[in-house]
Amino acid sequence: MALIPGVQLRRAVDTALLDLQNVSSADRSEMLGAMRRVNDNLHGALAHTAAIGETCMIAAAVQAVHTAESHLAASELSQARVALTTARDRLTRPKDLH
Repeated sequence: MALIPGVQLRRAVDTALLDLQNVSSADRSEMLGAMRRVNDNLHGALAHTAAIGETCMIAAAVQAVHTAESHLAASELSQARVALTTARDRLTRPKDLH
């Protein structure tokens, strides 16, 4: 079985989407803290992706994660979710490649 590029990044994106879904907008400090943690985790996953040489294989997804990081840093939660959803879509293995 061949290795699938971006598995670690996909896990981080899925976790980030779940974490951001659970963020309560009622408590701004909690929301900001959660967004910082998500951003840190995504940054770590991107570093791992680069370290093992996968970045060029999943460049479109990496760009979407970078976009999400920018939105998280600017406290733009909904835009970050859109970018992460785009990244997840780009990391999904097409069915015809089994």
